[in-house]
Amino acid sequence: MKKLALVIFRNNLRVLDNKALLSATKDCETVIGIYDLNLLDYIKSSFRKEFIIQTIHNLEKNLKRYGINLSYTKDISSTLEKLSKKYCITVYFSKEVGTYEETYENKLKKFSYKEYFEQTLIEPFEFDYTNSFSHFRKKAEKKEIDTNLETPKIVNTIDCRNEILPSTFSTLIFKGGEDEALKRVNHYMNYIHDYFETRNEMCGLDSSTKFSPYLACGAISPRTVYKILKKEEEKTFSSKSSYWIYFELLWRDFFHMVMLQSKNKLFLKTGLKNIDFNFNTNKKSIESVLHGNTGVDIIDASTKELTSTGWLSNRNRQLLASYWTKNLGLDFRIGAKWFEDLLIDYSPASNWGNWAYIAYVGNDKRYNVFDPEEQSKFYGGNTYINKWLHKNETSSHVAYKKMALKIKREVFNLNE
Repeated sequence: MKKLALVIFRNNLRVLDNKALLSATKDCETVIGIYDLNLLDYIKSSFRKEFIIQTIHNLEKNLKRYGINLSYTKDISSTLEKLSKKYCITVYFSKEVGTYEETYENKLKKFSYKEYFEQTLIEPFEFDYTNSFSHFRKKAEKKEIDTNLETPKIVNTIDCRNEILPSTFSTLIFKGGEDEALKRVNHYMNYIHDYFETRNEMCGLDSSTKFSPYLACGAISPRTVYKILKKEEEKTFSSKSSYWIYFELLWRDFFHMVMLQSKNKLFLKTGLKNIDFNFNTNKKSIESVLHGNTGVDIIDASTKELTSTGWLSNRNRQLLASYWTKNLGLDFRIGAKWFEDLLIDYSPASNWGNWAYIAYVGNDKRYNVFDPEEQSKFYGGNTYINKWLHKNETSSHVAYKKMALKIKREVFNLNE
């Protein structure tokens, strides 16, 4: 039978620096890409779903440049089974982290396959996943990063169009696609030496990189971002700010590797520490945050932006998560799922790793509580609040500092 390479696309929706795609075109003269539309059904965030559909449309166009068709299915097992009866198939895919992701990959492994882990900047390595980021970073910064990024070979393909990808209609704050990802990264090179000073600002498109939506769905790889960054440093200079972009890529790697090694622990109430804190599920408290009715302006404004756009800056995500867990004592898993259902840049490792960290069941070694009003004053919160709540910031009548001390004692069993 004729050989056929099948490249499965999930969160590797790109042509450049796609190891599975590259290997398939090197190994086989006939290649087809496959996307399982059922994956879209698992995405609760309408923002992320639209963004990914845009990205897939762009992927389909870019694959044609290399002679490859992209086919859509709603039954990956059946599609692979049918093709295996007509061709000698090999399935190529990118390995992902997460329990559902592993279950999905087991369907692919029923056939001849080749898997590649390409979610991170550096190759995964063993370390104490319960330890701090600093412990990881000391080792990670010694690792070499391969920036020899190849594009696929031009090959033959087959026609196997079974389903139709939905069109997109809604307006998003970011445009999806590999082309847009490269455009965004190249645009931000104008600001890399300002990043450290502006990264925590709550407003402004260029105050931070905004790479995460593209990294989350694999419209661009961390290595591509790193390569473009290093080229810009060669053209200009290296700075604390430009280093900090690399530093943030390492944070992303950290949570991916923590999840890779810890399996499902970040999804558990006890987290990495195996400590069963007394988190509550008080309905009134939960709804006060979900509906932006806490009475703390910066918290309510953050909820408004998140529910309206699917986006929040890293600073505002930390403020929400801190208020949720350290002021209200709520179960972090409910908060993490809330973010999962809304974020345009949702990534299991980054989302659940950060929530566990702030909830004191992850890699955090110190018990920290953010003061939302102090943070707001420091990072331009009044402008942000004015934008999302159409009012100036006012001091809260909520006794959130007393709440935090009470939660520290009653939920986390820690003395003042």
